[in-house]
Amino acid sequence: ASPGVTVGGTVTDTATLSGAVAPTGTITFRLYGPTDPTCAGVAVFTNAQPVAGAGATSAAFTTTAPGTYRWIASYSGDANNAPTAGACNDPGESVVVAQATPTISTVASADVPVGGAVTDTATLVGAVAPTGTITFRLYGPADPACAGPPVFTNAQPVAAGGATSAAFTTTATGTYRWIASYSGDANNGAVAGACNDPGESVVVTQATPTISTVASPGVTVGGTVTDTATLSGAV
Repeated sequence: ASPGVTVGGTVTDTATLSGAVAPTGTITFRLYGPTDPTCAGVAVFTNAQPVAGAGATSAAFTTTAPGTYRWIASYSGDANNAPTAGACNDPGESVVVAQATPTISTVASADVPVGGAVTDTATLVGAVAPTGTITFRLYGPADPACAGPPVFTNAQPVAAGGATSAAFTTTATGTYRWIASYSGDANNGAVAGACNDPGESVVVTQATPTISTVASPGVTVGGTVTDTATLSGAV
């Protein structure tokens, strides 16, 4: 069998006939999936190839799940040669398919004034049909090493290879930092970003309020006057 691969990779099997005399006919390759360790069920892939020289190589099969796949090759025989076949779990006929090891690429939303909302978007690179969840954790300006509890945590299901967090409304100025982590699933290993990864910080600036004022009405001398000020856009 071909060497082990990560899920989504292709595998083949090569069979060589020994002791055959000018063989013709076909060699049929059957591949059994990871849930069938005794090859008792239906093969996940069957491919027949004409004998060329003293053997044949199967077409390629694209793996869809991690685990151990098992090949069985059987020769049809011809006028000169009797049929023959291998057996389940023959030496060299197993292929170990490993989980994919994706990376996570993340981009935080743009800087905002305090009171604005921030989000984070994560994309899985190298994942195979990923499911599971991506959890987003946001650390406040007082925690530059992301060592304390996050100020916001949000888990989102993976869709189309990634996810975007819910929005968090900022409450203080300074630099907020996101960390996104993927749960993994049957096909894909877990993976997480780190504190202060590029593109994962959001600077929250002071608000820039305006001031609207109204003086009290005119009075005769000896009367009192006041002024009223209202801030708009302040947090």
